[in-house]
Amino acid sequence: MKRNRWTPNPNRLLWLNNGCWWMRWTPYDPIKTDRLAFNLNTRDVDEARRKRDEIVASWSRKEAA
Repeated sequence: MKRNRWTPNPNRLLWLNNGCWWMRWTPYDPIKTDRLAFNLNTRDVDEARRKRDEIVASWSRKEAA
């Protein structure tokens, strides 16, 4: 199955680099574009997904405050 941006992807924002999972995020800013990368310090994809979800949830809480 070919993926496109409308296909659900459980590993969205994640990539595996030499056996370690990372999260890459590009926040929207009309003036500049910075790609942020976070080393999730795990080799387990399920743990990487959980950490990614925690990071995204913390950003949402900060914006709501």
